[in-house]
Amino acid sequence: MARTARRHVFHMVNASLLTAALTLPTGPIGVAAASQADDESPTEVLALKSPSPTPTPTSTDTPAPTDAPTTDTPAPTDTPTSSTPPPSTPSETSPPADPTDSEPASEPTAEQNKEIEDLTKSLKEEQGEVPEELTPAVEKLTATLQAVQDPETSLQDRQGVIESANNLISTLAVISDDSTPRELQEQLTVLVEQVTATLEVGHDLSVPPEDRSRLLLAVKRTTSALDMICAPETPEELREQLISIVEDGNYVLEKSQGAQDIGPQVMWASTSMDWVLDSDTPQETRDRLANETRHVNRLLRKMSDPRTSPEDRAEAREEMKERTARMKDEQEEAASAQDQPDDPLGKAAEVCTNAVFESVSEDALTEELEDLVPTRWDSEGVKDFWKAEEEQNDLLDVLAQLQNDEHTHAPFEVAPLITDLAELVPGNELLATLGKPALHCRQAAVYLDEEFGITAGTWLTKAG
Repeated sequence: MARTARRHVFHMVNASLLTAALTLPTGPIGVAAASQADDESPTEVLALKSPSPTPTPTSTDTPAPTDAPTTDTPAPTDTPTSSTPPPSTPSETSPPADPTDSEPASEPTAEQNKEIEDLTKSLKEEQGEVPEELTPAVEKLTATLQAVQDPETSLQDRQGVIESANNLISTLAVISDDSTPRELQEQLTVLVEQVTATLEVGHDLSVPPEDRSRLLLAVKRTTSALDMICAPETPEELREQLISIVEDGNYVLEKSQGAQDIGPQVMWASTSMDWVLDSDTPQETRDRLANETRHVNRLLRKMSDPRTSPEDRAEAREEMKERTARMKDEQEEAASAQDQPDDPLGKAAEVCTNAVFESVSEDALTEELEDLVPTRWDSEGVKDFWKAEEEQNDLLDVLAQLQNDEHTHAPFEVAPLITDLAELVPGNELLATLGKPALHCRQAAVYLDEEFGITAGTWLTKAG
């Protein structure tokens, strides 16, 4: 509890300074007002953070007569204009909205279930076109889609299955196309069979929920490579590497059932797809990254194979450490070749937050964000931090699914949210854990550091 109280004060101060800075005008007036805000207590600064969208230009010392419309009363020369911050006396301003307020959210499950219905129809159509040996795989995929309609399934897990199924249906169409080379048809058939078998584990209730979520996220990431595998213009060597990455990665996920002891490496390998599939990644960097990722997944497969001897498994584990380090270096190289995002703080924080929500366990999120969530969320318990949407430059609207399966949302200040999330993902694992959205996390961290002196964990240090 002491930890929570200390961090709560820290977040109040940081969020207050950020909000005051974002609402102050530039120039000497803004500097003077910022200095004044620095002298206030955290509570007083918080009271200044939400000026009315169109403040009435009346004096703060002499209230306007009740029988005189304010629109007919000219503003005195010493009254602040609409661009200046509200008065510094908290009692004379309207208090900001309670940041712990939450409201019921629209039902995202209905939208997801509509997508599942459409995908199921597409699968029925494809089933009559695909080779007979793929009929069991199509049936498995259909069963998986129906299974995740269960209200107990988290929004993140259901979305992972939906996106994976979309990728698989596109692949089934390529397999059914007579113009597809026979060898590629056979390779794609193996991939579809492997991926659908892995997805079955994703709705196996005997598998711990956190392991299922980890597995479904990795499947979604790896199946994103199927379009490039199917594309005729993809270089043959790259296609072979991608086929190996998808097949071996999903084999590992199926056999390990997404278990934590082998999970980090296969998750890190799955984020390589962000850079390999990005057209902005230089060809040489793409080839090296795909090669290192393929080696990591092959070693993971060897370790997951029950026929592997203890000696060979130990040897593979040692080699995997070296290969994983190389793969992460290539991910950094690919990231450095990208145009860095230039979104405002709010948008960068939105992209970053959604990536962390998707990649970090719900237990870890719940523990780290305990001092930020609304009281009712804390009492009910959060099943799924679903997503965040930019509301203002310093405020995100966070949507969540509670343990009672209620969908709700609440405002979260950007500064304390980002600094808390930075505690969950070390800087030296940021790219490997989040993939391309990590660039937005770094952008948000730079903004907070340079503009407001707020540090977001180790996101700006490679050492982590």
